[in-house]
Amino acid sequence: MLPWCAYAQNGDKKGESQAPLPDHLVLPPSPPLSPEDALASFKLPPEFGIELVAAEPLVGDPVAMQFDPDGRIWVVEMRGYMPNIEGTGEDKPVGQVVVLEDTNGDGRMDQSTVFLDNLVMPRAIALIDDGVVIAEPPRLWFCKDTDGDLKCDERTEIANDYATQNDPKHGMRSNPEHASNGLMWAMDNWIYSANHDVQFRYEGGEWMRQATHSRGQWGISQDNYGRIYYNSNSDQLRGDILPAAYLKRNPHLSGAKGAGVRLASSQEVWPARINPGVNRGYRSKTLREDGRLRSYTGACGPVIYRGNQFPLAYQGNAFVCEPTGNLVRRNIITERHGALEANNAYSEMEFLTSTDERFRPVNAFNGPDGTLYIVDFYRGLIQHRIYLTSFLRGQIEDRGLYEPIGLGRIYRVYHKGKDRQKTNPLSTMSTPELAAQLGHENGWTRSVAQRLLVERRDPSIIPTLNGMVSNQRNPLAQLHALWTLDGMGGVEWPTIEVALKATHPKVRSAAIRVSEAHLNGSIGPVTLERLTSHQFDLPEVQLQLGMTLGESQDPKALKVLANMLSRNANHPYMASAILSGLENREADMLQAITQPSGWLPTDMNASLTAVHQDLAACVIRSGDTSSLLKTIALLQGLESSLQKNILAGFRAGGFKKSQGEWVLAGEPITLPSSP
Repeated sequence: MLPWCAYAQNGDKKGESQAPLPDHLVLPPSPPLSPEDALASFKLPPEFGIELVAAEPLVGDPVAMQFDPDGRIWVVEMRGYMPNIEGTGEDKPVGQVVVLEDTNGDGRMDQSTVFLDNLVMPRAIALIDDGVVIAEPPRLWFCKDTDGDLKCDERTEIANDYATQNDPKHGMRSNPEHASNGLMWAMDNWIYSANHDVQFRYEGGEWMRQATHSRGQWGISQDNYGRIYYNSNSDQLRGDILPAAYLKRNPHLSGAKGAGVRLASSQEVWPARINPGVNRGYRSKTLREDGRLRSYTGACGPVIYRGNQFPLAYQGNAFVCEPTGNLVRRNIITERHGALEANNAYSEMEFLTSTDERFRPVNAFNGPDGTLYIVDFYRGLIQHRIYLTSFLRGQIEDRGLYEPIGLGRIYRVYHKGKDRQKTNPLSTMSTPELAAQLGHENGWTRSVAQRLLVERRDPSIIPTLNGMVSNQRNPLAQLHALWTLDGMGGVEWPTIEVALKATHPKVRSAAIRVSEAHLNGSIGPVTLERLTSHQFDLPEVQLQLGMTLGESQDPKALKVLANMLSRNANHPYMASAILSGLENREADMLQAITQPSGWLPTDMNASLTAVHQDLAACVIRSGDTSSLLKTIALLQGLESSLQKNILAGFRAGGFKKSQGEWVLAGEPITLPSSP
């Protein structure tokens, strides 16, 4: 073996030496373990346990899963992934989706039914209405079982460009490490993907698609308030503090903040075993002196715990998989003034570790029993051929890690101090029974109940949902009731008015957001007056108001936004929230905030300076002559420091060749020298 040979594999860097591991590192054997023996390899906090839910031959090469309303597990099997060390044969249709059932109620799956086979590298699944969405890049399928035998009888193509934008140089099916996945149905009734810039919605038997922010790499989750979380292989957790759709509204705005925010500053990990089988193990900073992985290199499959089986302190924690380090991290997320931060719950330790090198946690999910489920892609070789290095190939060959394949496990992590929740099938519940589940302690139950209610669209339940919005005792039920009404066709103003006065700020924010359907048209002025008559003191509620008012073209809305901007420019996301809704109105906003009633020179600080410059840059990027003339006219009456700020914004905005020449009329004016 020559693990230090140069430029022999796709992942090798030309001219980079790949030295072997230091002699002092003793590599323990890594034989494939039976599911029972693998359980003995885990270490958890003493108050937690882990148990097997499913294993080969019932399931093989699992990468994603979803519970249906009745507790069955639908599993995506990527059986074609790296069938050998060369990666040849990945294009063979050996992937499938299976349905796992627990027929005797002992908590372990004992029956597997192939729902759909002959798939090439499938990677994601979502249960929607009377069908199943399955990702098989470049296609997204909507599949149906029409006769109740748990087998696909009918499938319709939703999209034929799913994942191809991520890595086009590697072909239509894309590099599986950078291909879209996830398919998470979110609180706002849209389906989001990781690593994809389109979101989907199924309504009235039709599929809709809408551009969105591209998120992360592998895996996606949401918290109790509908905020979305994701990661990339060396960046363990990011999140959308603001709904990302708002930040894409203004094509003239560059660098909007609030989506894709890094939540965890530390990327260090603390495995339980030596990790020689990592792709860049030859680099000095990849492994510690003892041979253990130093920092994330394969972070994936994050989940925000929303269950009710763990103690309350775990609610809202982020669990992040790291298959190359054979571990799962627990992050505690703290919120302050609408900003989020994630930190390891333990000092130089992890929540779940294994001494088994073949334990490959690639996804994590909340379950109907309130516990945490881990998908284990159990195998020795997990690095894809496109980035495989000679160093790792040597490790794989020398230690026989390339086989066996076709194994896989699903585990359940539970707290020993509380019994698992007994679940009742949701699909057979009456509509009133489903509505009652919107207030359930388990987030999985609330979300599935909301989805089923939206899909049923039973108008008889609307009074009940309106009543739930009025119930201040359960803010989460209020939120789900609001979004259920929104998904069923809209929320009437009396219900919005009640929610605007709610005790919990997240409910008030949601009420502002769902009010947007009332902002334009004949009722727009009345809605604007109603919204702005409320006093919203908390920054997170003001952020939502700033984003929502950007949906209104009423000049009164601009006046309110100018006042908000002048008072809250120091907030890290306020400027982005407001400027994102000002397409072709940036010059008007500049005028509003630089008049005597707006910001005075004595108020100038770094935040206000940045806002001035961003607005001026937007004017330039818009290519609109009238906006530029308006801004130039404004310059003449401003104090010199304001003039310099705006000129700096002009420079930052630059000029695009496609804009052609500016044709300006009028007498020249004298301005300060360029900043």
